[in-house]
Amino acid sequence: MFNNYHYFIALADEGNISKAARRLFISHQCLSRYLKNLEQEYKVAFFDRTPKLTLTPAGQVYLDTIRQMQLLEENLDSQLDDIRQAKRGSIVFGTTDGRYRILVPDLLAQFKQLYPGVVLEAQSNSDSKKLSERVLEGELDMVLLNKSDISSKQLVLQPVLDEQMYLIISDNMLKTYFPNRYPQCISEFSHGANLAQFQHVPFVMGRKHLVSRRSLEDYCQARQIQLNCVMELGQLDLHSMMTARDYAASFCWSMFVPAVQQLNREGQFSHLHIFPMKGEGITNQLVLVTRKGKIFPAYGRALIRLIKENCGGFADPILKAD
Repeated sequence: MFNNYHYFIALADEGNISKAARRLFISHQCLSRYLKNLEQEYKVAFFDRTPKLTLTPAGQVYLDTIRQMQLLEENLDSQLDDIRQAKRGSIVFGTTDGRYRILVPDLLAQFKQLYPGVVLEAQSNSDSKKLSERVLEGELDMVLLNKSDISSKQLVLQPVLDEQMYLIISDNMLKTYFPNRYPQCISEFSHGANLAQFQHVPFVMGRKHLVSRRSLEDYCQARQIQLNCVMELGQLDLHSMMTARDYAASFCWSMFVPAVQQLNREGQFSHLHIFPMKGEGITNQLVLVTRKGKIFPAYGRALIRLIKENCGGFADPILKAD
């Protein structure tokens, strides 16, 4: 009844018989015959044919069912791996671009030491929605995302880090934009920067679809603050690099603070100050996202533990040595 269900998944993903056949390494004729026989067996059309293959209501029900079968098959493999004490396998982890560059190098090395025979594939994407969709589709085993980016009830969220947002400004910019208060303002802002006092300062900010930008705009709107955004960058780890060159002040989440501190240690550019926000500030929760009902083998559970441990190391980053 559900033989070769991965054929149906490919057809739904590609929306084209020829493209799906190439993906499956089978002939167009073979795949067309598979679909024809399937629809004759159930006496219902699973796809509308024009202008391209699109799922009918019956096709969506069938796809949802075989996705569950795919998950059950993966869970069976995971449990049998544990029974056999398997040391071989593969697992796919994903996160956003900036966090990828921070986390993945150490994560790959640590995981290889524990499971040298298991392939850990790490992927990144700037679009959090696409990452969560790929978990639902079974293409990614787990992803690390902002909690506010997740909406599906078919996903399980495990909190790994509560972050706060920091203001980053170079020493040269403090001298330029606060000439009558420098250097005394450094001590003042270290206890909490009031953004209302920074409205004349140029800022580089994230693009408007990012959680960091949306959170910042909500914070400022509630306080009737209008910041001067002179550049938008999607790559959050580049913001502090622009600030180190005295281009504009910026903001960053807790996970990005060690990279700012590293720029200071290298001493190539202007010294960067890292100031918390005054009052409650802006917060963000990072979560590890998996598909509901998915069972991981031992190496998958070990990867989850490593991710949590590595993310936990970014808690209270400015309390650590600069």
